[in-house]
Amino acid sequence: MDLREFLGVLAARWKFAVTTVVLGSVATGLYLFLAAPQYGSDVKLFVSTPTGGQADFAAAFIVTQRVESYADLATDPATMQRVIDRLGLDTTFEDLQGQVSSSVIPGTQTVEISVRASTPESAQRIADAAGQEVIDLVAQLEEPPSGDDPTLVARVASPASISDTPVAPDVPLVLAIGILMSIFLAVLGAVLRHLLDRTLKSREDVEKATGSVVLATLPFDPDVKKEPALSSVGGPLAEALRVLRTNLQFADLDADRQTILVSSAVPDEGKTLVATNLATSLAQSGRSVLMIDADMRNPNVADVLGLENGVGLVTVLVGRATLDEAIQEHPSGVAFLGTGPQPPNPAEVLETRAMKELLATVRSMYDTVILDAPPMLPVADASILVTEVDGALLLARHGATTREQLRLAVARIETVGGRLFGTVLNRVPRRTVGGYGDDYGYGYGYGTTPDIIDPAAESRPARAGRGQRRAER
Repeated sequence: MDLREFLGVLAARWKFAVTTVVLGSVATGLYLFLAAPQYGSDVKLFVSTPTGGQADFAAAFIVTQRVESYADLATDPATMQRVIDRLGLDTTFEDLQGQVSSSVIPGTQTVEISVRASTPESAQRIADAAGQEVIDLVAQLEEPPSGDDPTLVARVASPASISDTPVAPDVPLVLAIGILMSIFLAVLGAVLRHLLDRTLKSREDVEKATGSVVLATLPFDPDVKKEPALSSVGGPLAEALRVLRTNLQFADLDADRQTILVSSAVPDEGKTLVATNLATSLAQSGRSVLMIDADMRNPNVADVLGLENGVGLVTVLVGRATLDEAIQEHPSGVAFLGTGPQPPNPAEVLETRAMKELLATVRSMYDTVILDAPPMLPVADASILVTEVDGALLLARHGATTREQLRLAVARIETVGGRLFGTVLNRVPRRTVGGYGDDYGYGYGYGTTPDIIDPAAESRPARAGRGQRRAER
């Protein structure tokens, strides 16, 4: 991961990063607020020969060697238990060990014993008792069997201190550590989420997963929920749909008429809205367009267009209405054929000869026929229909569809011998940065042409595919 991609990851996941830092800072502040203050007390013991330091070289060497041992014995369990007994404390030697520390001041013969406790008085009492226990321990261990003077003695060099100022928690230090740890976790979490994320985030992701061209990237438009048919108004989404309309013409240059199936790998990718707005955009360009709702399991096109769905595809197939009677006209110029009554076996209905003949009929009546089909992976309906159309348009939703789902959908189209015109990356954020792509929100057709397919590069495969389809017929 280079620097640009790293910055792109942070920019794309800034909400996660900011949330992590805020929560970490709040947790740090809460810890400081709830943490009980700790008070400190220090006592210093000077270990020397009985003569007060006027020792020969051998005695001085003994002091240097043994003072470390006594510093260690100051926190020994036996010593801690004697302190508890001396003061009558209601605690264990393990807990008391956590409150007491001892060390030798470098370059000296002084042992410093430090104590932390919940009150200044408790800290002072424990420090004083610990110092006395070490003095007694030195006297006991250094007393020779002969009864002569001891080799070493310990004396109080500085009595146990007392202070009303807490020594813990160290507010500036804890705050600094808490904030730095929060920032580290935010960055680490953002990078890990990026590395583990299998959803599609850019055109490059889609093209690698499918091996086919991305015909358009459609920006997210919150107004779609209020007004589903947005292709008739201005804005980035309407312009992106015009790009898609143009690129579909390049996808099959030999075709005077097109039958296009619009589907997705899984539900909730926005295929119905894209299919409906694409039909509206094509109608605005002067083409005669028929929109067929072929999703008998979950029909939604009628709701988007504000038309009726009671009479439609199934009604015509069973002979209860003619095609002319079932087709409705929308003010945008789009002709609409709904699903009609929901059959118990949609896949079997779509496989009938009557369905094939109906598609052949409407193909001769309209310049473009668009079928809103069910998702590819959950059911077989779209796989059945894709063999009866000129090509399929496959949608993927930014940040939702995974590479594996899209790859499986393309494989299903290829398995049944269908043709994939290309893919559409839907609901792309208005502004994406760094490793996630370029600016998708603006500029469609105005000075930049990232979504326009080169017709010279696409024309030869399109002609070959079209010729092959005619030969098969």
